[in-house]
Amino acid sequence: MGRRDRRATASHLIILMLHIIKWKTQTAKRTRSWKRSIDNARREIQRLQDKMPSLNNTLLQAIWQESFHEAREIAEIEMQQATDITSLTWQEVFEDEYNLPFS
Repeated sequence: MGRRDRRATASHLIILMLHIIKWKTQTAKRTRSWKRSIDNARREIQRLQDKMPSLNNTLLQAIWQESFHEAREIAEIEMQQATDITSLTWQEVFEDEYNLPFS
């Protein structure tokens, strides 16, 4: 995988984690845009994996911690508050559903 593709993947992973952190921290402020960002980032990572079979889960795990720390830092700045989230699991990032209640 090229450097550009690795950066793109890391960027999508950071955005994905960022919005999941915000979703879990600011439950009263959940928005459709966060839901869309989660869905879009997941699709982009899947698209990159389809395009480049070398972008497997092992490589995602290799950039996981660094991406999480950056996402958490950005989330705290954007939310203007600290979060008690210290990690995210694979399931939280790639499998759990994040849905707004019907209004």
